[in-house]
Amino acid sequence: MRDNGNGTLTAVEPLKRIMTAGAAYIAAYIALDLISYVKPYGTFGVTPWNPQVGLSLALAYFGGIVAAPFFLIAQLITNYLLRGGPMGFWLELATSVVSGGAFFIAGTALRQKELIDPRLNSVRDVLNLLMVIMAAAAAAALFFTITIAIGGELGRGDFGHVAWRLLIGDVIGCLTITPLILIFASLRPWPTPRLDAAFQIAALIGALIVVFGYQDATAFQLFYLLFLPLLWIALSYGTAGAAIAILIIQIGLLIGAEFRFGTDPGLTVLQVLMFAVALTGLLVGAIFIERENAATRIRDQQSALDRAMRTRAAGEVAAGITHEINQPLTALRNYATVARSALQNNNMDLALDSLAKVNTQSDRVANVLKSIRDLLHQGTIDIAPVNIDDLLRDFAELMASDLASRGITLRITVPAGFPLVRIDGVQITQALHNLVNNAADAMAGIGQHGAIGIVVSWVASKTRPEFAISVTDEGPGFPPGVNTERPVPFVTTKSEGTGIGLSIARTVAEAHGGRLTITSAATGACVRIILPFKEAGHEEAHFGS
Repeated sequence: MRDNGNGTLTAVEPLKRIMTAGAAYIAAYIALDLISYVKPYGTFGVTPWNPQVGLSLALAYFGGIVAAPFFLIAQLITNYLLRGGPMGFWLELATSVVSGGAFFIAGTALRQKELIDPRLNSVRDVLNLLMVIMAAAAAAALFFTITIAIGGELGRGDFGHVAWRLLIGDVIGCLTITPLILIFASLRPWPTPRLDAAFQIAALIGALIVVFGYQDATAFQLFYLLFLPLLWIALSYGTAGAAIAILIIQIGLLIGAEFRFGTDPGLTVLQVLMFAVALTGLLVGAIFIERENAATRIRDQQSALDRAMRTRAAGEVAAGITHEINQPLTALRNYATVARSALQNNNMDLALDSLAKVNTQSDRVANVLKSIRDLLHQGTIDIAPVNIDDLLRDFAELMASDLASRGITLRITVPAGFPLVRIDGVQITQALHNLVNNAADAMAGIGQHGAIGIVVSWVASKTRPEFAISVTDEGPGFPPGVNTERPVPFVTTKSEGTGIGLSIARTVAEAHGGRLTITSAATGACVRIILPFKEAGHEEAHFGS
Protein backbone atom coordinates (compact mmCIF):
# COMPACT_ATOMS: atom_id res chain seq x y z
CA MET A 1 0.00 0.00 0.00
CA ARG A 2 1.10 3.58 -0.65
CA ASP A 3 -0.16 6.97 0.66
CA ASN A 4 -1.63 8.97 -2.24
CA GLY A 5 -1.15 12.32 -0.47
CA ASN A 6 -4.55 12.77 1.14
CA GLY A 7 -4.16 10.18 3.86
CA THR A 8 -5.67 7.23 1.98
CA LEU A 9 -3.83 4.15 0.79
CA THR A 10 -3.75 2.73 -2.70
CA ALA A 11 -3.23 -0.86 -3.83
CA VAL A 12 -0.37 0.00 -6.17
CA GLU A 13 2.39 -1.72 -4.21
CA PRO A 14 0.59 -5.06 -3.68
CA LEU A 15 -0.52 -5.08 -7.31
CA LYS A 16 3.02 -4.32 -8.42
CA ARG A 17 4.38 -7.21 -6.35
CA ILE A 18 1.74 -9.56 -7.76
CA MET A 19 2.49 -8.57 -11.34
CA THR A 20 6.24 -8.90 -10.79
CA ALA A 21 5.84 -12.34 -9.24
CA GLY A 22 3.45 -13.36 -12.02
CA ALA A 23 5.85 -12.24 -14.73
CA ALA A 24 8.72 -14.10 -13.06
CA TYR A 25 6.54 -17.22 -12.82
CA ILE A 26 5.61 -17.05 -16.53
CA ALA A 27 9.25 -16.59 -17.54
CA ALA A 28 10.36 -19.50 -15.34
CA TYR A 29 7.47 -21.65 -16.60
CA ILE A 30 8.48 -21.06 -20.23
CA ALA A 31 12.15 -21.76 -19.45
CA LEU A 32 11.37 -25.02 -17.64
CA ASP A 33 8.99 -26.15 -20.38
CA LEU A 34 11.64 -25.44 -22.99
CA ILE A 35 14.38 -27.28 -21.10
CA SER A 36 12.23 -30.33 -20.37
CA TYR A 37 10.63 -30.67 -23.80
CA VAL A 38 12.47 -33.86 -24.71
CA LYS A 39 11.12 -37.13 -26.09
CA PRO A 40 7.48 -35.87 -26.35
CA TYR A 41 4.72 -38.34 -27.09
CA GLY A 42 2.69 -37.31 -30.12
CA THR A 43 1.71 -33.68 -30.65
CA PHE A 44 0.23 -33.22 -27.18
CA GLY A 45 3.36 -31.97 -25.44
CA VAL A 46 3.36 -34.98 -23.11
CA THR A 47 6.94 -35.45 -21.88
CA PRO A 48 8.60 -37.72 -19.28
CA TRP A 49 9.40 -34.73 -17.03
CA ASN A 50 7.21 -31.66 -16.45
CA PRO A 51 9.05 -29.40 -13.96
CA GLN A 52 6.82 -26.44 -14.87
CA VAL A 53 3.95 -28.27 -13.17
CA GLY A 54 5.95 -28.40 -9.93
CA LEU A 55 6.56 -24.66 -10.25
CA SER A 56 2.81 -24.10 -10.68
CA LEU A 57 1.98 -26.17 -7.59
CA ALA A 58 4.41 -24.09 -5.48
CA LEU A 59 2.95 -20.84 -6.85
CA ALA A 60 -0.58 -21.96 -6.00
CA TYR A 61 0.58 -22.78 -2.46
CA PHE A 62 2.15 -19.38 -1.87
CA GLY A 63 -0.03 -17.22 -4.13
CA GLY A 64 -3.52 -18.61 -3.69
CA ILE A 65 -6.37 -17.35 -5.86
CA VAL A 66 -4.36 -14.49 -7.38
CA ALA A 67 -2.13 -17.05 -9.12
CA ALA A 68 -4.96 -18.52 -11.23
CA PRO A 69 -4.70 -16.13 -14.23
CA PHE A 70 -0.96 -16.67 -14.49
CA PHE A 71 -1.49 -20.45 -14.66
CA LEU A 72 -3.63 -20.11 -17.76
CA ILE A 73 -1.47 -17.47 -19.43
CA ALA A 74 1.75 -19.47 -18.94
CA GLN A 75 0.27 -22.66 -20.42
CA LEU A 76 -1.24 -20.91 -23.44
CA ILE A 77 2.03 -19.10 -24.17
CA THR A 78 4.08 -22.30 -24.09
CA ASN A 79 1.54 -24.24 -26.14
CA TYR A 80 1.59 -21.62 -28.88
CA LEU A 81 5.17 -20.31 -28.74
CA LEU A 82 6.91 -23.66 -28.36
CA ARG A 83 4.51 -26.00 -30.13
CA GLY A 84 2.41 -23.72 -32.35
CA GLY A 85 -0.90 -24.72 -30.77
CA PRO A 86 -1.36 -27.92 -32.83
CA MET A 87 -4.76 -28.77 -31.31
CA GLY A 88 -6.43 -25.41 -31.97
CA PHE A 89 -7.18 -22.55 -29.59
CA TRP A 90 -10.27 -23.92 -27.87
CA LEU A 91 -8.84 -27.36 -27.27
CA GLU A 92 -5.55 -25.87 -26.08
CA LEU A 93 -7.55 -23.62 -23.75
CA ALA A 94 -9.59 -26.55 -22.44
CA THR A 95 -6.54 -28.71 -21.76
CA SER A 96 -4.82 -25.78 -20.05
CA VAL A 97 -7.84 -25.26 -17.80
CA VAL A 98 -8.24 -28.91 -16.77
CA SER A 99 -4.54 -29.66 -16.21
CA GLY A 100 -3.68 -26.31 -14.65
CA GLY A 101 -6.85 -26.33 -12.58
CA ALA A 102 -5.96 -29.65 -10.96
CA PHE A 103 -2.65 -28.32 -9.64
CA PHE A 104 -4.10 -24.94 -8.72
CA ILE A 105 -6.73 -26.65 -6.55
CA ALA A 106 -4.05 -28.91 -5.06
CA GLY A 107 -1.77 -26.00 -4.16
CA THR A 108 -4.49 -23.90 -2.55
CA ALA A 109 -5.77 -26.96 -0.64
CA LEU A 110 -2.28 -27.58 0.74
CA ARG A 111 -2.20 -24.04 2.08
CA GLN A 112 -5.77 -23.66 3.32
CA LYS A 113 -5.95 -27.08 4.99
CA GLU A 114 -2.45 -26.66 6.48
CA LEU A 115 -1.55 -30.14 5.32
CA ILE A 116 2.18 -29.44 5.32
CA ASP A 117 4.87 -27.29 6.82
CA PRO A 118 6.58 -25.88 3.71
CA ARG A 119 9.97 -26.61 5.29
CA LEU A 120 9.11 -30.34 5.01
CA ASN A 121 10.54 -31.07 8.44
CA SER A 122 8.65 -34.31 9.02
CA VAL A 123 7.68 -37.55 7.33
CA ARG A 124 4.06 -36.44 7.66
CA ASP A 125 4.78 -33.34 5.56
CA VAL A 126 6.47 -35.38 2.83
CA LEU A 127 3.72 -38.01 2.70
CA ASN A 128 0.94 -35.40 2.65
CA LEU A 129 2.70 -33.55 -0.16
CA LEU A 130 3.10 -36.82 -2.06
CA MET A 131 -0.59 -37.70 -1.69
CA VAL A 132 -1.65 -34.28 -2.95
CA ILE A 133 0.78 -34.50 -5.88
CA MET A 134 -0.46 -37.96 -6.82
CA ALA A 135 -4.10 -36.90 -6.63
CA ALA A 136 -3.52 -33.74 -8.68
CA ALA A 137 -1.39 -35.54 -11.27
CA ALA A 138 -3.93 -38.35 -11.64
CA ALA A 139 -6.78 -35.86 -12.07
CA ALA A 140 -4.80 -33.77 -14.55
CA ALA A 141 -3.78 -36.84 -16.60
CA LEU A 142 -7.29 -38.23 -16.65
CA PHE A 143 -9.11 -35.02 -17.60
CA PHE A 144 -6.42 -33.96 -20.09
CA THR A 145 -6.67 -37.29 -21.88
CA ILE A 146 -10.48 -37.23 -21.84
CA THR A 147 -10.46 -33.68 -23.22
CA ILE A 148 -8.21 -34.45 -26.18
CA ALA A 149 -10.13 -37.66 -26.82
CA ILE A 150 -13.37 -35.67 -27.01
CA GLY A 151 -11.60 -33.21 -29.32
CA GLY A 152 -10.71 -36.03 -31.67
CA GLU A 153 -6.95 -35.69 -31.23
CA LEU A 154 -6.38 -39.07 -29.60
CA GLY A 155 -5.74 -42.13 -31.72
CA ARG A 156 -7.09 -45.59 -30.99
CA GLY A 157 -5.18 -47.26 -28.17
CA ASP A 158 -3.40 -44.07 -27.14
CA PHE A 159 -5.54 -43.22 -24.10
CA GLY A 160 -3.54 -45.32 -21.64
CA HIS A 161 -0.16 -44.37 -23.09
CA VAL A 162 -0.88 -40.64 -22.94
CA ALA A 163 -2.43 -40.73 -19.46
CA TRP A 164 0.42 -42.83 -18.05
CA ARG A 165 3.21 -40.70 -19.51
CA LEU A 166 1.51 -37.51 -18.38
CA LEU A 167 1.01 -38.91 -14.87
CA ILE A 168 4.68 -39.89 -14.57
CA GLY A 169 5.91 -36.60 -16.01
CA ASP A 170 3.76 -34.49 -13.70
CA VAL A 171 4.58 -36.50 -10.55
CA ILE A 172 8.33 -36.38 -11.19
CA GLY A 173 8.09 -32.71 -12.15
CA CYS A 174 6.46 -31.93 -8.82
CA LEU A 175 8.80 -34.11 -6.73
CA THR A 176 11.88 -32.47 -8.25
CA ILE A 177 10.77 -28.83 -8.20
CA THR A 178 8.01 -28.23 -5.63
CA PRO A 179 9.95 -29.34 -2.48
CA LEU A 180 12.95 -27.24 -3.53
CA ILE A 181 10.84 -24.09 -3.94
CA LEU A 182 8.84 -24.69 -0.75
CA ILE A 183 11.98 -25.21 1.32
CA PHE A 184 13.96 -22.39 -0.29
CA ALA A 185 11.12 -19.90 0.27
CA SER A 186 10.42 -20.84 3.90
CA LEU A 187 13.51 -22.35 5.53
CA ARG A 188 15.53 -19.92 7.65
CA PRO A 189 18.42 -20.22 7.97
CA TRP A 190 19.34 -22.22 4.88
CA PRO A 191 21.78 -25.05 5.74
CA THR A 192 25.36 -23.88 5.41
CA PRO A 193 27.34 -26.10 3.01
CA ARG A 194 30.29 -27.86 4.60
CA LEU A 195 33.46 -29.17 3.05
CA ASP A 196 31.88 -32.57 2.48
CA ALA A 197 29.25 -31.02 0.18
CA ALA A 198 31.77 -30.90 -2.68
CA PHE A 199 32.56 -34.60 -2.23
CA GLN A 200 28.86 -35.43 -2.07
CA ILE A 201 28.09 -33.63 -5.33
CA ALA A 202 31.13 -35.26 -6.93
CA ALA A 203 29.91 -38.68 -5.77
CA LEU A 204 26.46 -37.95 -7.21
CA ILE A 205 27.86 -36.93 -10.59
CA GLY A 206 30.20 -39.91 -10.53
CA ALA A 207 27.28 -42.26 -9.92
CA LEU A 208 25.39 -40.74 -12.86
CA ILE A 209 28.44 -41.24 -15.09
CA VAL A 210 28.68 -44.89 -14.08
CA VAL A 211 24.94 -45.50 -14.53
CA PHE A 212 24.88 -44.17 -18.09
CA GLY A 213 28.50 -44.67 -19.12
CA TYR A 214 29.11 -48.30 -18.17
CA GLN A 215 28.14 -50.09 -21.37
CA ASP A 216 28.40 -53.65 -20.03
CA ALA A 217 25.29 -53.13 -17.89
CA THR A 218 21.99 -51.45 -18.53
CA ALA A 219 21.18 -48.16 -16.86
CA PHE A 220 18.35 -49.92 -15.05
CA GLN A 221 20.74 -52.42 -13.45
CA LEU A 222 23.00 -49.71 -12.04
CA PHE A 223 20.31 -47.25 -11.05
CA TYR A 224 20.59 -48.23 -7.39
CA LEU A 225 24.02 -46.55 -7.28
CA LEU A 226 22.24 -43.19 -7.21
CA PHE A 227 20.76 -44.00 -3.81
CA LEU A 228 24.17 -43.99 -2.10
CA PRO A 229 25.18 -40.33 -2.60
CA LEU A 230 21.55 -39.24 -2.28
CA LEU A 231 21.23 -40.83 1.16
CA TRP A 232 24.60 -39.38 2.17
CA ILE A 233 23.35 -35.90 1.29
CA ALA A 234 19.91 -36.44 2.89
CA LEU A 235 21.53 -37.60 6.14
CA SER A 236 23.78 -34.54 6.14
CA TYR A 237 21.43 -31.72 5.12
CA GLY A 238 17.91 -33.11 5.51
CA THR A 239 15.16 -32.41 2.99
CA ALA A 240 16.91 -29.26 1.74
CA GLY A 241 19.95 -31.23 0.64
CA ALA A 242 17.79 -34.07 -0.67
CA ALA A 243 15.74 -31.66 -2.83
CA ILE A 244 18.89 -30.25 -4.44
CA ALA A 245 20.32 -33.73 -5.01
CA ILE A 246 17.06 -34.93 -6.58
CA LEU A 247 17.10 -32.06 -9.07
CA ILE A 248 20.73 -32.81 -9.97
CA ILE A 249 19.86 -36.48 -10.52
CA GLN A 250 16.91 -35.55 -12.73
CA ILE A 251 19.02 -33.26 -14.90
CA GLY A 252 21.64 -36.00 -15.08
CA LEU A 253 18.96 -38.46 -16.21
CA LEU A 254 17.91 -36.16 -19.05
CA ILE A 255 21.48 -35.76 -20.26
CA GLY A 256 22.42 -39.40 -19.71
CA ALA A 257 19.30 -40.74 -21.41
CA GLU A 258 19.94 -38.55 -24.44
CA PHE A 259 23.43 -40.01 -24.86
CA ARG A 260 22.55 -43.59 -23.88
CA PHE A 261 19.16 -44.08 -25.51
CA GLY A 262 19.07 -41.51 -28.30
CA THR A 263 15.61 -41.58 -29.84
CA ASP A 264 14.59 -44.64 -27.85
CA PRO A 265 11.99 -43.58 -25.24
CA GLY A 266 13.81 -45.24 -22.35
CA LEU A 267 13.62 -42.11 -20.23
CA THR A 268 9.99 -42.75 -19.30
CA VAL A 269 10.94 -46.09 -17.75
CA LEU A 270 13.78 -44.44 -15.85
CA GLN A 271 11.34 -41.85 -14.55
CA VAL A 272 9.43 -44.61 -12.78
CA LEU A 273 12.67 -45.48 -10.98
CA MET A 274 13.23 -41.78 -10.39
CA PHE A 275 9.98 -41.70 -8.43
CA ALA A 276 11.47 -44.17 -5.94
CA VAL A 277 14.71 -42.18 -5.76
CA ALA A 278 12.97 -38.86 -5.13
CA LEU A 279 10.57 -40.24 -2.54
CA THR A 280 13.35 -42.08 -0.70
CA GLY A 281 15.55 -38.99 -0.60
CA LEU A 282 12.80 -36.75 0.76
CA LEU A 283 11.68 -39.30 3.35
CA VAL A 284 15.22 -39.95 4.60
CA GLY A 285 15.85 -36.21 4.75
CA ALA A 286 12.65 -35.73 6.76
CA ILE A 287 13.60 -38.56 9.13
CA PHE A 288 17.01 -36.96 9.63
CA ILE A 289 15.40 -33.61 10.51
CA GLU A 290 12.91 -35.30 12.84
CA ARG A 291 15.77 -37.02 14.67
CA GLU A 292 17.72 -33.76 14.87
CA ASN A 293 14.67 -31.91 16.19
CA ALA A 294 13.95 -34.71 18.64
CA ALA A 295 17.55 -34.63 19.86
CA THR A 296 17.31 -30.86 20.29
CA ARG A 297 14.06 -31.21 22.23
CA ILE A 298 15.59 -33.89 24.41
CA ARG A 299 18.61 -31.69 25.11
CA ASP A 300 16.35 -28.77 25.97
CA GLN A 301 14.17 -30.97 28.17
CA GLN A 302 17.26 -32.42 29.84
CA SER A 303 18.58 -28.93 30.50
CA ALA A 304 15.23 -27.91 31.97
CA LEU A 305 15.15 -31.12 34.02
CA ASP A 306 18.69 -30.52 35.24
CA ARG A 307 17.75 -27.01 36.32
CA ALA A 308 14.65 -28.33 38.07
CA MET A 309 16.65 -31.12 39.73
CA ARG A 310 19.29 -28.66 40.92
CA THR A 311 16.56 -26.51 42.41
CA ARG A 312 14.93 -29.54 44.00
CA ALA A 313 18.27 -30.84 45.21
CA ALA A 314 18.99 -27.52 46.88
CA GLY A 315 15.67 -27.80 48.69
CA GLU A 316 16.36 -31.41 49.62
CA VAL A 317 19.81 -30.54 50.95
CA ALA A 318 18.28 -27.78 53.04
CA ALA A 319 15.71 -30.27 54.33
CA GLY A 320 18.49 -32.75 55.01
CA ILE A 321 20.47 -30.21 57.01
CA THR A 322 17.37 -29.46 59.04
CA HIS A 323 16.94 -33.19 59.53
CA GLU A 324 20.52 -33.54 60.74
CA ILE A 325 20.47 -30.75 63.33
CA ASN A 326 16.93 -31.32 64.59
CA GLN A 327 18.03 -33.70 67.35
CA PRO A 328 20.72 -31.40 68.81
CA LEU A 329 18.34 -28.44 68.65
CA THR A 330 15.66 -30.45 70.45
CA ALA A 331 18.19 -31.38 73.10
CA LEU A 332 19.20 -27.70 73.40
CA ARG A 333 15.62 -26.74 74.04
CA ASN A 334 15.14 -29.48 76.64
CA TYR A 335 18.35 -28.63 78.51
CA ALA A 336 17.51 -24.93 78.44
CA THR A 337 14.08 -25.70 79.89
CA VAL A 338 15.65 -27.80 82.63
CA ALA A 339 18.20 -25.07 83.38
CA ARG A 340 15.50 -22.41 83.67
CA SER A 341 13.43 -24.62 85.97
CA ALA A 342 16.50 -25.37 88.08
CA LEU A 343 17.32 -21.67 88.43
CA GLN A 344 13.76 -20.96 89.49
CA ASN A 345 14.14 -23.64 92.18
CA ASN A 346 17.63 -22.44 93.19
CA ASN A 347 19.11 -25.80 92.12
CA MET A 348 22.45 -24.44 90.90
CA ASP A 349 24.11 -27.82 90.39
CA LEU A 350 21.36 -29.00 88.01
CA ALA A 351 21.30 -25.60 86.28
CA LEU A 352 25.06 -25.62 85.71
CA ASP A 353 24.97 -29.21 84.48
CA SER A 354 22.15 -28.38 82.04
CA LEU A 355 23.94 -25.27 80.78
CA ALA A 356 27.08 -27.31 80.22
CA LYS A 357 25.03 -29.71 78.14
CA VAL A 358 23.56 -26.74 76.22
CA ASN A 359 27.11 -25.71 75.39
CA THR A 360 27.97 -29.26 74.34
CA GLN A 361 24.94 -29.52 72.07
CA SER A 362 25.68 -26.11 70.54
CA ASP A 363 29.15 -27.35 69.65
CA ARG A 364 27.56 -30.49 68.22
CA VAL A 365 25.28 -28.44 65.93
CA ALA A 366 28.27 -26.44 64.70
CA ASN A 367 30.24 -29.61 64.08
CA VAL A 368 27.34 -31.24 62.22
CA LEU A 369 26.99 -28.21 59.94
CA LYS A 370 30.73 -28.17 59.30
CA SER A 371 30.67 -31.88 58.56
CA ILE A 372 27.80 -31.52 56.08
CA ARG A 373 29.59 -28.63 54.42
CA ASP A 374 32.76 -30.67 54.08
CA LEU A 375 30.84 -33.60 52.60
CA LEU A 376 28.98 -31.43 50.09
CA HIS A 377 32.21 -29.79 49.01
CA GLN A 378 34.13 -33.07 49.11
CA GLY A 379 36.22 -31.76 51.95
CA THR A 380 38.64 -33.86 53.97
CA ILE A 381 37.50 -35.73 57.03
CA ASP A 382 38.89 -34.76 60.43
CA ILE A 383 40.59 -37.92 61.67
CA ALA A 384 41.34 -38.08 65.38
CA PRO A 385 41.70 -40.76 68.10
CA VAL A 386 38.22 -41.70 69.30
CA ASN A 387 37.00 -43.94 72.08
CA ILE A 388 34.23 -45.73 70.23
CA ASP A 389 32.49 -46.75 73.46
CA ASP A 390 32.31 -43.15 74.72
CA LEU A 391 31.15 -41.92 71.31
CA LEU A 392 28.28 -44.41 71.24
CA ARG A 393 27.26 -43.69 74.85
CA ASP A 394 27.08 -39.97 74.06
CA PHE A 395 25.09 -40.77 70.94
CA ALA A 396 22.67 -42.92 72.93
CA GLU A 397 22.10 -40.04 75.33
CA LEU A 398 21.40 -37.74 72.40
CA MET A 399 18.81 -40.11 70.91
CA ALA A 400 17.26 -41.36 74.13
CA SER A 401 14.44 -38.82 74.42
CA ASP A 402 13.23 -39.17 70.84
CA LEU A 403 13.42 -42.95 70.81
CA ALA A 404 11.68 -43.23 74.17
CA SER A 405 8.75 -41.21 72.83
CA ARG A 406 8.31 -43.94 70.19
CA GLY A 407 8.61 -46.81 72.66
CA ILE A 408 12.04 -47.81 71.36
CA THR A 409 15.22 -48.42 73.31
CA LEU A 410 18.79 -48.20 72.02
CA ARG A 411 21.20 -50.97 72.99
CA ILE A 412 24.94 -50.40 72.65
CA THR A 413 27.36 -53.32 72.48
CA VAL A 414 31.12 -52.71 72.38
CA PRO A 415 33.70 -55.43 73.04
CA ALA A 416 35.49 -54.93 76.34
CA GLY A 417 38.82 -53.20 76.00
CA PHE A 418 38.15 -52.11 72.42
CA PRO A 419 41.08 -49.84 71.50
CA LEU A 420 40.94 -46.23 70.41
CA VAL A 421 40.36 -45.84 66.68
CA ARG A 422 41.24 -43.07 64.28
CA ILE A 423 37.99 -41.80 62.74
CA ASP A 424 36.01 -38.59 62.28
CA GLY A 425 33.74 -38.85 65.30
CA VAL A 426 31.32 -36.15 64.15
CA GLN A 427 30.72 -37.73 60.75
CA ILE A 428 30.37 -41.21 62.20
CA THR A 429 27.84 -39.83 64.69
CA GLN A 430 26.02 -38.15 61.82
CA ALA A 431 25.90 -41.42 59.87
CA LEU A 432 24.65 -43.33 62.93
CA HIS A 433 22.00 -40.69 63.55
CA ASN A 434 20.63 -41.24 60.04
CA LEU A 435 20.69 -45.01 60.35
CA VAL A 436 19.05 -45.09 63.78
CA ASN A 437 16.43 -42.56 62.76
CA ASN A 438 15.62 -44.63 59.66
CA ALA A 439 15.34 -47.77 61.77
CA ALA A 440 13.04 -46.03 64.25
CA ASP A 441 10.84 -44.74 61.43
CA ALA A 442 10.60 -48.23 59.96
CA MET A 443 9.55 -49.74 63.28
CA ALA A 444 7.09 -46.95 64.03
CA GLY A 445 5.59 -47.38 60.57
CA ILE A 446 4.27 -50.83 61.53
CA GLY A 447 3.53 -49.92 65.14
CA GLN A 448 6.48 -51.96 66.37
CA HIS A 449 8.03 -51.24 69.77
CA GLY A 450 11.31 -52.82 70.71
CA ALA A 451 15.01 -52.19 70.49
CA ILE A 452 17.52 -50.90 68.02
CA GLY A 453 20.98 -52.30 68.45
CA ILE A 454 24.35 -50.74 67.71
CA VAL A 455 27.03 -53.39 67.79
CA VAL A 456 30.77 -52.90 67.32
CA SER A 457 32.63 -55.98 66.10
CA TRP A 458 35.76 -57.08 64.35
CA VAL A 459 35.55 -58.05 60.69
CA ALA A 460 37.61 -60.92 59.37
CA SER A 461 39.61 -59.68 56.38
CA LYS A 462 42.58 -61.08 54.49
CA THR A 463 43.80 -57.72 53.22
CA ARG A 464 43.61 -55.36 56.20
CA PRO A 465 42.23 -55.10 59.74
CA GLU A 466 38.63 -53.88 59.78
CA PHE A 467 35.86 -53.32 62.28
CA ALA A 468 32.13 -52.75 61.81
CA ILE A 469 29.49 -50.63 63.48
CA SER A 470 26.20 -52.43 62.84
CA VAL A 471 22.74 -50.93 63.28
CA THR A 472 19.98 -53.54 63.59
CA ASP A 473 16.25 -53.06 63.99
CA GLU A 474 13.05 -55.07 64.35
CA GLY A 475 11.19 -53.38 61.50
CA PRO A 476 9.86 -54.78 58.19
CA GLY A 477 13.16 -54.53 56.34
CA PHE A 478 13.77 -52.58 53.16
CA PRO A 479 10.96 -52.70 50.58
CA PRO A 480 11.61 -54.32 47.17
CA GLY A 481 13.15 -51.96 44.64
CA VAL A 482 15.38 -50.08 47.08
CA ASN A 483 18.98 -50.03 45.87
CA THR A 484 20.72 -51.65 48.83
CA GLU A 485 23.99 -52.02 46.93
CA ARG A 486 24.50 -48.27 46.44
CA PRO A 487 21.81 -46.03 47.98
CA VAL A 488 20.81 -43.14 45.69
CA PRO A 489 20.49 -39.63 47.19
CA PHE A 490 17.00 -38.13 47.42
CA VAL A 491 15.28 -41.46 46.74
CA THR A 492 13.07 -42.40 49.68
CA THR A 493 10.15 -44.68 50.50
CA LYS A 494 8.92 -42.40 53.30
CA SER A 495 6.29 -39.79 52.49
CA GLU A 496 8.16 -37.12 54.46
CA GLY A 497 11.70 -38.42 54.08
CA THR A 498 14.58 -36.57 52.50
CA GLY A 499 16.17 -39.62 50.91
CA ILE A 500 19.70 -38.72 52.04
CA GLY A 501 20.13 -40.79 55.22
CA LEU A 502 21.60 -43.94 53.70
CA SER A 503 23.49 -41.91 51.12
CA ILE A 504 25.18 -39.83 53.81
CA ALA A 505 26.07 -42.96 55.77
CA ARG A 506 27.59 -44.52 52.65
CA THR A 507 29.50 -41.32 51.88
CA VAL A 508 30.90 -41.19 55.42
CA ALA A 509 31.99 -44.84 55.25
CA GLU A 510 33.68 -44.36 51.88
CA ALA A 511 35.35 -41.13 53.05
CA HIS A 512 37.03 -43.24 55.75
CA GLY A 513 38.13 -45.79 53.15
CA GLY A 514 35.39 -48.19 54.19
CA ARG A 515 32.03 -49.31 52.85
CA LEU A 516 28.36 -49.67 53.72
CA THR A 517 26.56 -53.01 53.55
CA ILE A 518 22.86 -53.69 53.95
CA THR A 519 21.12 -56.92 54.89
CA SER A 520 17.34 -56.95 54.81
CA ALA A 521 14.73 -59.47 55.90
CA ALA A 522 11.05 -59.45 56.82
CA THR A 523 12.01 -59.40 60.52
CA GLY A 524 14.35 -56.44 60.31
CA ALA A 525 17.37 -54.90 58.65
CA CYS A 526 21.05 -54.64 59.45
CA VAL A 527 23.18 -51.80 58.10
CA ARG A 528 26.92 -52.10 58.69
CA ILE A 529 29.49 -49.34 58.46
CA ILE A 530 32.71 -51.28 57.83
CA LEU A 531 35.84 -49.22 58.45
CA PRO A 532 39.57 -49.92 58.24
CA PHE A 533 41.03 -50.24 61.72
CA LYS A 534 43.57 -47.52 62.45
CA GLU A 535 44.49 -47.71 66.10
CA ALA A 536 45.36 -44.43 67.78
CA GLY A 537 49.04 -44.19 68.65
CA HIS A 538 49.82 -46.87 66.02
CA GLU A 539 49.83 -49.56 68.66
CA GLU A 540 49.53 -53.15 67.58
CA ALA A 541 45.93 -54.13 67.04
CA HIS A 542 44.24 -57.18 68.51
CA PHE A 543 41.60 -58.92 66.43
CA GLY A 544 38.85 -61.27 67.23
CA SER A 545 36.63 -63.34 65.07
